[in-house]
Amino acid sequence: MRASTRVLAYQIGSLGDTIVTIPALRAVRRHFGPHAHITLLHEVRTGLVTTPGQVLDGLGLVNEFLPYKIHAQPIQSYLSAAALIIRLKARRFDAVIYLAPSERSVSRVRRDAFFFRISGISHRIGFGEFPPLALHPVDAKGLPASVPHEAWFRLERLRRDGIDISVESDLSKPFLSLPQRFIDQTEQWLSVHRASPQLPLVAICPGCKQPANVWPIERFIEVGRRLVQQGDVELVVVGGPAEREMGQRMVEVWGAGLNAAGVFPPLGSAALLAKCAFMVGVDTGTTHLAAAQGVPCVALYGCREEPGRFYPLGDGHIVLRHSVPCAGCRLIMQPCPVNEHPCMTGITVEMVWQAVQAMAHNFGT
Repeated sequence: MRASTRVLAYQIGSLGDTIVTIPALRAVRRHFGPHAHITLLHEVRTGLVTTPGQVLDGLGLVNEFLPYKIHAQPIQSYLSAAALIIRLKARRFDAVIYLAPSERSVSRVRRDAFFFRISGISHRIGFGEFPPLALHPVDAKGLPASVPHEAWFRLERLRRDGIDISVESDLSKPFLSLPQRFIDQTEQWLSVHRASPQLPLVAICPGCKQPANVWPIERFIEVGRRLVQQGDVELVVVGGPAEREMGQRMVEVWGAGLNAAGVFPPLGSAALLAKCAFMVGVDTGTTHLAAAQGVPCVALYGCREEPGRFYPLGDGHIVLRHSVPCAGCRLIMQPCPVNEHPCMTGITVEMVWQAVQAMAHNFGT
């Protein structure tokens, strides 16, 4: 295509989703070249705190960001879609790249393809479908079996439509090239708040957006208490503004540690995480942010998805998962209806502590 190619890429836009889309965006940029103008179309919905622009701006993968609002009311949704079609037609894009989650239903993928076609974009890439058994395999017991990472699924859809992918370069770490101002801001904050700068930092991320991913706060407190008592690391609580109060409670109970929850924007948090020996957290955007910077994670995962799909990207992580008969529930923004939420509460403090000790041993802490 010509050097002035105008490309529209579409993704949903949450923090974790943005991070797992980076390998595909790398392949797209390489395919269309440095002079192509790439616009990222992404959703804006209630509860979506971090935008793709806060994560991707300055990486050279995307030239501009085009948000559109998701409405709960059908009439508002239709009006919003009609307005977006008009905007996209006016932009005269040469191609659209589909970077939506691999699990989207066939009917929804085809509906999206139709939407972009009537928006005047004739060249559509990445709208291929995976067979159900590739997305949702089961083991001999009928429980969800392991699948490749979501980042691989998105790369594979591009490959099938002629985009040259390179698993080695597209998945290479770190994912984020941090502007110096975020590094400086983090270092200044740490210089003011650290009590034991001679010790390695260990991050703990107790919060998450999805209720089905929650691990009890009391258990995080106990793991942190043991680390503080051991005395060979300094703890920092990380997360967004929603975890600020939780982090304050944790450091007060420990009588030590730092509360960075809600202090930094996403790239500032990435700069902070990059200074940590490792992180302990659940399936949430901050865990993906740490992994994107090459920080190893002790990650606590429930069973609502197949193992592997949204694990932290890369090597060196320890993922803890407790199998349950109700695995594969695919709950989204809903609390677990099963008494005591067994897939998460089945991950015990002792299991996490052993994993933390193993991780600490790897770093000589």
